[in-house]
Formats: sequence, C-alpha cells, structure tokens
Amino acid sequence: MRAWVTHDYGDMRLEDVPDPRPKPGWVRVRILTAQPSITEILLFQGERSYGHDIIARRLREGPVQLFGHEFSAQVVELGEGVTSLAVGDRVTARGSHPEGIVGFDYPGAFAEEGVFPETLLARLPPSVSDSAAAAIQALTDCVAAAHAAGPTLEDTSVVIGLGAMGFGCLQAARAAGAGRTIAVGRRAEALELALQLGADAVVDAREQDPVEAVLELTGGRGADIVFECAGGPVSRGLAGNARMVQAAQMTRPEGQVIGLAFDGDAAVLPYADFRFRSIRFSFPAILTRSLFERTVVLVGTGRIALDPLIGCTLEGIEALPEAFAMTLDKGRHGLVNPAQIRISTPEEIA
Repeated sequence: MRAWVTHDYGDMRLEDVPDPRPKPGWVRVRILTAQPSITEILLFQGERSYGHDIIARRLREGPVQLFGHEFSAQVVELGEGVTSLAVGDRVTARGSHPEGIVGFDYPGAFAEEGVFPETLLARLPPSVSDSAAAAIQALTDCVAAAHAAGPTLEDTSVVIGLGAMGFGCLQAARAAGAGRTIAVGRRAEALELALQLGADAVVDAREQDPVEAVLELTGGRGADIVFECAGGPVSRGLAGNARMVQAAQMTRPEGQVIGLAFDGDAAVLPYADFRFRSIRFSFPAILTRSLFERTVVLVGTGRIALDPLIGCTLEGIEALPEAFAMTLDKGRHGLVNPAQIRISTPEEIA
C-alpha cells in the first residue's frame, strides 16, 4: 500500500510500505477521508507545539509514518478478540488512547490503510458523512470543553475564534444547555455561518472591540463562560496571548475561561484579571469513552452540524501536501475546517 513517510522536518514522501496487519484487540481499516490539523502541520515544520518531543524522537529513529489522527475509515479485518466492530463498519476515531497518540506513537491515517486499537474507534451512523466523520476527532475536544464548562440556561457563553474549534464549541455549548451564545470572529462569512448555526449574537472583531461589545451585550455584567479558540504562535499569524487577555477581560467575576488554543510552552495567563476577579481557568475535560460516543451521537442526530464547515475535499492520497498548504492558510482559501483528502470510498463487503 501507499503511505506518506516523514524523513525529516519538512520532508514527507509518498512511498510503498508493507500492508499492515492487526494484532489482538486492533483492527485493519481502509482510510476513507483524512484531514491534517494545524498542530500536525506546525510540528512537521519543526515548530514547538504539543507532541514536539515525541516527533523529534520518532524522527531520530529514521523515516517513519507520522501524523493523521483525524479521519474516517471502513473496517476490513478484525484482530483477535475484537467484538464491538464488524468488517464493513464505517468508523471514526478519537485522537489519543492508552496505546499512545495516533500518528505520533504509531502510524496514523495518511495512508491507504491503517491498524488501530478497537477502543479508539466508534461506529458511525448512516447519517454521518465520511467528511463529517473525519472532523469528529477535533469536535471531541469541543464537547469535552462544553462538558467542563457545564453551561446552564441562565449562562451566556462566548466563543472567541471562528475556526473549526470555535464552531464546535459554539454548537457544543448550545447542545449542553447554554441559554445564550455569542460568537467573536474576524471574517464576514464566518460570522454569518455562526448565526446560521445558532449564535444569538456575533461580534466582528475588525469593527468592534470584542471586550466592549461583549460587555454591552451582557449589560455590563460580562460572560459567564468564554471559550478561547483563537490563540497560537504569532510567528504563524495567530493571536499569541492577546485573545486570552480579552477572554479574561470580558468574563464576569467568578466566571470561567476554557482554553482550547495552544500557544506553545510559553503561554501566559493574565494573572491579575484571573486572580482578582476569581475567574476560573479550565481545559476541556478528559475525553472518556462516553464523551466520545456522545460526540458521535450529537453529529448523527444533527444537533451539531459539521458538513457546513467543510469547504474543501481534495481527491486522492497524493493531494496531502496541497491540503497542508491550504490548511496553513485557511483565511486565504476561505476555509473553516482543514482541507481534507478523500483517499477511498466505502465498499460493500460480503
């Protein structure tokens, strides 16, 4: 089979590799659709981000299959002892597992086939497209963030940043019970989509100061919950720590900020704002099996919509470098979700 093999930072090649075989408790799958994450692209280029030390270690071992933890697939072979899946099932995956991180500790989905632990995967209902299923892994963090926040009907939730994570948090907060949602973004088309997906109000950060706008929308009280989804390395054109500062300033006393963005090892909280107004800072909850399965149900029942976020699906495994380039510059290409690659389509398996 063919797979993308990483030889060094910035050097990935499409090569013939041995067909994978499942060990006990694992399954072999045909990859249907896959997408890169921004984190994977930055790591591939040598940036320090989550998992940098793992990638550095793997590269020292020699050419290796890396990355590809966001995907949909079809089961083609069961390892010994697998009981929850059947050959022919379409599946999606969560990103990490006791066996390690997909695409980091063992090969991911930038290949025609792969082998994965049974417990990493969940069966997809027919209502979920292959493209939407490839975006579920990222959505699990958003559902876990909403679970950590625990919104109620009396709460106003604000989402800063309208990328895939921001839209996921917007919808997950509503599904979890938030009474009011406000979306903060910088692109007209993203703000319009936020309204279509259920935001009660939007703030155009190009035209308004987000902090002043949120305070005005909440009668000066501030938001109960803020999901910060816009930070990231300034070297890559992202907001660095600026959005975290804004998140703290627009949160009411004793409110909470949920951090989803990743600004490397040097991220700094605006301590005074958090300390003197008793604002709580949290990360998404630990992703349990039940939260993973709940995420699939939310998509399958239409309570969270992913297909409207998917703006580009390229054909063929050969298109991965183009998907990397488009995902790294989503604004120029008008993308919300990463660019996807369609590697194969489901088949009837007797």
